Amino acid sequence: MMKPLHLFYCVSLLGLTTISGLLSLLYHCAPVLYNLCTGILLGSVGYCAVQYLMPKGWVRGEGKAVFITGCDSGFGFRLAKRLDSLGFTVFAGCLLADSGGEGSTKLRAECSSRLSTVQIDVTDDGQVQAAVLQVKDRLPAGSKGLYALVNNAGVWQPGEIEWASIAAYRRVMEVNTFGTVRVTKAFLPLIRREKGRVVNITSEAGLHASPGVSPYSMTKATLEFFSDALRHEMHKWGVKVVLVEPASFGPSTGITVPAVFNKLASDLWSNMEEVVKEDYGKEYFDYHIERLRACTQGERKDNTPVIDAMADAVTLTDPSHRYLVGASFEDYVNKIWLGHFSTLWTDSTERPNREDEPKPTMLQK
Repeated sequence: MMKPLHLFYCVSLLGLTTISGLLSLLYHCAPVLYNLCTGILLGSVGYCAVQYLMPKGWVRGEGKAVFITGCDSGFGFRLAKRLDSLGFTVFAGCLLADSGGEGSTKLRAECSSRLSTVQIDVTDDGQVQAAVLQVKDRLPAGSKGLYALVNNAGVWQPGEIEWASIAAYRRVMEVNTFGTVRVTKAFLPLIRREKGRVVNITSEAGLHASPGVSPYSMTKATLEFFSDALRHEMHKWGVKVVLVEPASFGPSTGITVPAVFNKLASDLWSNMEEVVKEDYGKEYFDYHIERLRACTQGERKDNTPVIDAMADAVTLTDPSHRYLVGASFEDYVNKIWLGHFSTLWTDSTERPNREDEPKPTMLQK
């Protein structure tokens, strides 16, 4: 079967050939229309080139406040330190701020007095409202509100659809999706008054549905639509909404480290319905869990490109709507292919060493 990237190149070449042929036909048969089409094409290319090459402007951090969720580790921890070094007043939201968590303790020790840690569980209405009050009381002098909110807190959930319980779906949805919505709604009045911005951290997994991680992909896809709607609704207030979509940075976030992964895998099997256990079998389950472990534990360790994109989303005067970080061109094409073509064509269920792979027990009966 032809690889998606190779087929993409073939389709692109066919498309370019067709466009060239049509332009050639117009040149001989309808010169005016040819000139019009050529002008539009060249103008579009020129506009994109100018936008890409135009010098970027940054805002100064002095007197501007930023609230970041999920600062106990990973992206949030490093972004809090980066923005503190740029002069921003940083409110680092931590799940374990009041219980002596390692991340919050390090932030207080290693950053300036402009940074303060805030206790917040994004699934708890009371803690979210308490965080808003704490931010209001500590805003920089002369500030009308909050300059930026970075919704970074999140959890991960593996498992095929039949394996994951409804409780597992609800857990990851409550944190990743409803947590972001809850925090955003609570802080929006402060953000509107400052004409600030909302930065939502989603994932490459929200752009396509890979087999075996549907609970996580669902939450991130929902955030994509939520963020787009929010961006349009907030435009009249002068508020920007930016998406950062990391790809394959699991270990550096802490959500797929071995201890977390093992616990999730154990809970997945323990909470599975007996009929599903019987039909799939433990051997088949273990095989796929190990394949998933190999993918997540082998991902990139250095999350600097993600932190750079998050910092740009906060500090650029005119940030992009989206920052897709860490996905190669081939990865991106493969995911587009996976989501929009027939399952038989995408080969999404093909695996190496197919003849040696354990099969679900029901299919062997």
